[in-house]
Amino acid sequence: MKPGETRQSGKNMLNELLYFEARVFREFCVRFNKDHRGASSLFKDYGIWDYIESCYDTLHMSGDEYVVEDISEILRNKGVAL
Repeated sequence: MKPGETRQSGKNMLNELLYFEARVFREFCVRFNKDHRGASSLFKDYGIWDYIESCYDTLHMSGDEYVVEDISEILRNKGVAL
């Protein structure tokens, strides 16, 4: 744990990250008419879950639509047709 961080604050951060991931994931599915299973495979296979987690500090301050657009751009650059 970081100085000043408690187990509770770490748990809250994890909850916030999971809530953010779920929100962005739902928005992605709706926007691109993807079923949850297919979208989850895309996110896993192309490292989107890792991207969201590693960039959470910046991404969570942007609107969900911006984040979904950012994710779609990453996927398109990797050759995924949306």
